[in-house]
Amino acid sequence: MISTELLDRLANTGAGLARPAGSTVLGGHVPAWVLEPESLAQLTALVRILHEDGVAWRVDARGRNWGYDDTRVRVPGLIVRLARMDRLDLDVELGLATVQPGVTFAQLNAALRQAEARFQLPEPGSGPHTSVLGNALERGLLAGLGERERHCRDFLVLSRDGELTRLGWEDAADDRVRRALPYPPGPHLQGSLFQTAGHGPVVVELTHVLPVATVLTAAPVLLAGAELTEDLLRCWRDMLLDELVTSTVLASPARRRAQGITGSHDGLVLDLYVTAGSPAMLRAKTADVQRLAREHGQRLAARLGGNYDDLGILGGNRDHPEAVGQLSQGLEWHTAALPFAPSVVAAFARAVRADPMLADVPWTLRPLDSRALVWLAPLVYRKDDPDSVALLRRRVAAVVRLRDGFAVPAYRSGAVRGDR
Repeated sequence: MISTELLDRLANTGAGLARPAGSTVLGGHVPAWVLEPESLAQLTALVRILHEDGVAWRVDARGRNWGYDDTRVRVPGLIVRLARMDRLDLDVELGLATVQPGVTFAQLNAALRQAEARFQLPEPGSGPHTSVLGNALERGLLAGLGERERHCRDFLVLSRDGELTRLGWEDAADDRVRRALPYPPGPHLQGSLFQTAGHGPVVVELTHVLPVATVLTAAPVLLAGAELTEDLLRCWRDMLLDELVTSTVLASPARRRAQGITGSHDGLVLDLYVTAGSPAMLRAKTADVQRLAREHGQRLAARLGGNYDDLGILGGNRDHPEAVGQLSQGLEWHTAALPFAPSVVAAFARAVRADPMLADVPWTLRPLDSRALVWLAPLVYRKDDPDSVALLRRRVAAVVRLRDGFAVPAYRSGAVRGDR
């Protein structure tokens, strides 16, 4: 229970106070309040108050972590939402963007276009209105800790008692950065939302080293049958090892149907994305992709169309993500981290097909790099239907059994439901 006296002290910091919106997940607790500071001064003031009073809280960026934990907390308490902290500083000569958590991909890319910069940051499947900082640390925009060291720098870290420290990757600061960012990018069972489930040190600002905007692209696909084969996986891994493709994703037929993507092909589809800075380089890379496809006996085709819009699974609109939590359907993402070993991944996919609880579940495989893949399954349920909720729980139990059988961890199943 949050006292009126505490609310008054928090309001006196200048931060906004709001009641929580709807959620897409079942687990956890509804927070008593959502606090929304708009400056570092307001943030540090309210965090010190919460620390002194022993109030449980976690942080999020824009509250758009749909399907993982969105507006839920592990224990009764508050959410500190940083959406109003949206300062953006650009160095268009060096390709550096210093961002606070409220800066979105849409905001950043609009500023880059206005400045006529030669840089661009592709948006993730969660859409243009999600946090650049949150995605860089969490969702796997980068491929691992080494990639983060290349692309993220100059972290401003907030401790739980309200102290701010500017850290880099050098000398003694290195260990403190690693403690604040203990996991590679992507959703995790161990942590979420700024790497420590929002319950540890919080990165409130960083400088992102931006990629040069791609001049030319090609988007072929590999078309496969219903069963994932080792040959397809070897072909995919070789393309990644040779750095011929980026942003690849393998989608099951059920996932494509869930997205409303239709076509004549009803098997697995591996979407490829080839980028180059010149026509000659694009032709060369595309020729190498075609060569590898032939060597591995794979069928290469032109892009089938359609995008994997996370909110579209729920019938939501990525242009209005604030409405997703109010939908009648909920969504939980469940995952498995797999070594990029063709025999293991193919066996895992067969086990999914053979399990009556999972055979019709829409799933995708996304690479972390050429050594690891993440299996992601969005489990949709109807919030007001007990039978649908019961089916969700049975499906979650089936995912847990499957991971245990293959002795692989979850990549993350939602911060508020990590013990399930």
